This record gives sequence, C-alpha cells and structure tokens, in this order.
Amino acid sequence: MAAMLAATVAMLSLSAYLEFQESLFDLLDRSLGSQAKAIEATISSAKASSDLSEEIQSLLGQVSGSKGPVYRIWIEGQAKDFDLSSHEVWPLNWSWLAEKAPPPGQSKFFNVLNIQRNDRSYRLLWERVIFPGQGLSAERILNIVVANYCGDINNAIDSFVKLSFLVGGFVLLSSIIFTLLMLYWGFKPVKQITDQMNRITGKNLSDLSLYMPASLPELEPFVRSWNQMIERLVLAMKQQQRFTADAAHELRTPLAIAKSTLQAARSSQRTGEKYETAIDKSLEDLARLEHLSEQLLTLAHLDDISGPSDWQEINLKDLIIEVCEKYLPLAAQHTANLQWQLCVASIRGETEQIMRMLGNLIDNAIKHGPAGGEILVSLQTVGEFIKISVHDQGGQIAPEEWQLIFDRFHRIHKSRDRSTGGSGLGLAIAQEIARRHKGEITLHSSPESGTDFVVTLPGNP
Repeated sequence: MAAMLAATVAMLSLSAYLEFQESLFDLLDRSLGSQAKAIEATISSAKASSDLSEEIQSLLGQVSGSKGPVYRIWIEGQAKDFDLSSHEVWPLNWSWLAEKAPPPGQSKFFNVLNIQRNDRSYRLLWERVIFPGQGLSAERILNIVVANYCGDINNAIDSFVKLSFLVGGFVLLSSIIFTLLMLYWGFKPVKQITDQMNRITGKNLSDLSLYMPASLPELEPFVRSWNQMIERLVLAMKQQQRFTADAAHELRTPLAIAKSTLQAARSSQRTGEKYETAIDKSLEDLARLEHLSEQLLTLAHLDDISGPSDWQEINLKDLIIEVCEKYLPLAAQHTANLQWQLCVASIRGETEQIMRMLGNLIDNAIKHGPAGGEILVSLQTVGEFIKISVHDQGGQIAPEEWQLIFDRFHRIHKSRDRSTGGSGLGLAIAQEIARRHKGEITLHSSPESGTDFVVTLPGNP
C-alpha cells in the first residue's frame, strides 16, 4: 500500500513538474516569437542601419549586462554593413548551431550557454525570413536570432522540484501514518475475534459463541457463519461421542454374554451336551460380534468411496436379481417369500456399495417382516430418477420412528431380540451409501399397506 501511494505521489509530482516546466518555457518561447516578429516588422519599415539598432534596442529593452537579451540580425549574401548585433563579440556558444539552422521560412528554438559564464543559460530563437527580390534581384533570406536569459526559469523549476519533494514526502508520510492507524483501528475487532477463537478447545466448544464488535458490522456474516460452524462441530462431536459409547456398549455386550456362558460351563462338571450348548451359544455371540465389527468397519470405510469421476455404469436390473438370489436361502429360513418386479434402468456408482445398500434393506425386511409374509423388491424410473422399493407386509413401525430408524445403533424394541442378530447399523449404512450416491432412502409404514423402504437415486443420463 505504501509503495502504491509513493508511486502515485511520484507520478503526480512528475506530471506537475513537466506541466510547470512546459508552461514556463511556452511563455518564454511566445515572448521570443513576439520579439522576432517585431524585429522583422521594424526591418521591413526601417531606412537605415543606425535607425534599426536604436529601434531594436527599444523593442528588446536594456541589452547591457550578462543577463540581458541578446540578438543578431543579418542577410545571407549581403555585405557586412547589414550585420546587427547586441554585442561587439557574440557572447553565446554559437559554433554548434550552424549545422542546425532552420530551413528558409521557418524558425527553431535552442538552449545555449554564455561563453564567458557557463552558468548563464539562454533560450534562443533562430528565424529565417524570406524577402522577395525587386526586379532582377533574387529573393533574400533574413536571419533573426533572439535569445533571452532563462536562468530564472530554471531556478523557478528547481524551487518547484524541491517544494514538490517536500510536499510529496509530507503527504506520503502522513498517508502512511494515517493508513497504519486506520488498519490498526479497522483490524482491532478482528483481533478480538481471533482472541476468542484461540480460547476455543474441545472441552468448552459447546459453551462458546463468538460475539461481534459493534464497531465493525461488516464482520457480521463471518461471525454468523463461524457460530454456525461451531454448532455443527458441537453436533458432530456429540454424535461421535454417542457413536463411540454405543459402539463400546454393543461390542461389550456379546463379549460379556460369551464370557458368562463359558464361565458358567466351566464352573462345574457338565455333560458333553451341555458343553456343546454353551459352545454354540458362545459362537453365536462371537458371530454377532464379528458382524458388528464388520458393520463398524463399513461405516469407517464409507469415506473411501470413490468420487463420481471414478464411478461405473451399473445395470440395476441385473444387480438386484443377483442380490435377491443371494438372499433367497435366508428368506426360506424365515419362511418369507422374496420376489422382485424390475425394469431396465442404470445408474452411475460403486457396485459393491450399491449391493451392500440393497442387501441391508432386504436383510432388514426378511428379519423384521412377519413370518411367512411376502417381500417384494421393485424397480421403476420416475422422470430423471430411479426408485428402488423394498416392501414387506409388517407395517408396525410408528411414524415417530421413521427418521430415527436410520440413526446409528437405533433399533425399535422388538428387534433387540438376540435371535435377529441386529446391530442397529444396517439401515444407517444403507442411508449413508444412498446419500453418497446423491440419493436418499425414505420410509413409510402402516398396518394396512405394510412397510416400504424407497431408495431414490439420480438416473444415468
């Protein structure tokens, strides 16, 4: 900022300097031009050389002294009796001007020095005037050279430059100080907010909320967004803490049951059949523990789902048939009738994750639907979207459970039976996979129509 300000002041000062210099020399050049025209008019009307010298002297004023006006007038090719000059010895450095004479009928300005005093600078006008000849005589060229001392102009310019440096330096210094003060005042609220941020830790995150200094309302959107971010972080931390506690509880329960079963079997002498029963129960608990561990690993690895650029085209009809055929033995075990009604449709996504999502929904319908009931998996296209429905004839899920059922470790009361082997993570995993594929799972349940889990995904364009 200081550099830009200095550059601006320098450019303004340079422009003012050039303008001032040009205006002063323009006035001097106009004066020299007027003097040359007056001399030309005087020569045209004069009768004798003596009269010319007196008239020219009266036009130019005092010619004596080292700073007075200087002139010289002569006709090219004319006898020396017409060679007028303000000095007997020409005082200006003339040697280099001969080759730079203006063309006939034109004029030219020069800057020259006094021969005796090199510190005396002059502004010189050389004008070559064409006089037409009379009779058989050829035209004549009259040379008029007029020079005025310009040292006073140079002194004025030097004074202007010094004044410009003084004023520019003062303005620059004042601007820098003013800018620093403004920045200090303007960023003071930012520093206050930064101090508040530095006091935030994981322990007091939920108790802190940034307040906005009244002196800077422009920060209000930032502070509001920051507070909203803190609220989201608090919610995420609470969910993480609840997830950790629930996971520890779910992992501890089958371990405790298996341990107590084995301890009871070992506490006293038992028959082989009882030992086998204890071992079978322990294996069931360990299987449940293994299933829960796999579900937890699945949740942890959901963040590794590749992005849309790496997704593949999935033929949903073939994929659903493959998943349904995989679950036919489980459906037969629960005396459920698993059927499907499919159309041709495709999406872009990750095949294994889509299969896991559908498998979790079908597994949930088989295990929690009524025994001997029908389970129908249907596929249809609705505009630009694909809808996959998993229907069972239960319909006993209360409306207040419809959203909670997708939360991790949330299970309705009847599904806490050990025989189901449920972990409360299957539907949460399915919903997370759907959302990562830019879709969503919705639930509707009633005793009249049964329970429907509907997956809505964007179709493959």
